Amino acid sequence: KLFLFDTGADLTLIQQEIISGRRFNISGASGRKMKLGSDKVSSMKIEEIEFIDTHSLNGDLVGLKEQVPNFGGIIGQSIIRKANWLIDYPNKELQISNKNLVDSEFKEIQIVRENGHNPYTYIEINNRKYKVVIDLGSSSTINLPIESELAREISKTIELTNTSRERYSLGGLQKINERVGKIPKIILGEFELENVDVNINQSSQPRIGINFFKDFQIYIDNTNNTYKLKRK
Repeated sequence: KLFLFDTGADLTLIQQEIISGRRFNISGASGRKMKLGSDKVSSMKIEEIEFIDTHSLNGDLVGLKEQVPNFGGIIGQSIIRKANWLIDYPNKELQISNKNLVDSEFKEIQIVRENGHNPYTYIEINNRKYKVVIDLGSSSTINLPIESELAREISKTIELTNTSRERYSLGGLQKINERVGKIPKIILGEFELENVDVNINQSSQPRIGINFFKDFQIYIDNTNNTYKLKRK
């Protein structure tokens, strides 16, 4: 089965049409709720790496399963926190280990854990720092809720265009209206990014998605509870 890798998901989610285990209403990034089951998966493997007794959710992810052939679900923090992960985004390669995978060229960025295990960090724009969640399950570069402080500040300083698109979150596909533009400069730790795409729409919290890291290797070091980056 093919799984999505999502640092913004507290738990791993298994695609199945019939819900099993205890049932809960779970909120997604858009704020919509979906009924899911809660259960423990005795064994999950990625190649030869086996993850034992993983707390997971399960349910029928209509709107997402149709887009991913042989779709199995979403790898969330209940698996991610069990290993170290080196993601080479430009080359689309992934390494998993319980040992160190990187050298001194990788630079650590500040990480704060909130809402369970989700990783937050700080980005700097116009000499001010803003807290964002690192959400590698999001295809956006930067996604901001309309009512957030950063969205209000950005709206005053850059040109934004109105547009619409389809987006998946828990509860299915939805058509959303948003404002898009480019932020001239963003600083994350020791790294400076220019002309960064931003989307402003209805969402639960400010986040940087996988496209923010399109020029990087990303190292999730759960042995030392850190994230490290290296620009390719």
